[in-house]
Amino acid sequence: MRPSSILFIGLSLWLSVQFFMHVQARRQLSDQINAEQQMCLVVSRLGLSDICVTTDARYLRNLTLSDPVAPYLDHPGAIEHFPGGSFWVPVH
Repeated sequence: MRPSSILFIGLSLWLSVQFFMHVQARRQLSDQINAEQQMCLVVSRLGLSDICVTTDARYLRNLTLSDPVAPYLDHPGAIEHFPGGSFWVPVH
């Protein structure tokens, strides 16, 4: 096999992978835009100021409004007793 044939095959594979990645990215972007529009519709219909994550603790209700030390205000050495707290990574 000639080196130019290997180069042509390699470039063809690379271009086809790039094309499929571009198509997938466009599909994900359109799905994300649709989800955001639906979320805005839900927020406006329910009259929410922001999306509520859970009803457990005040620092889990809305992550954009809580501060990093809010979980430790109850007791500094307390074990997490809310089930929703296991889904979030501690902030250091």
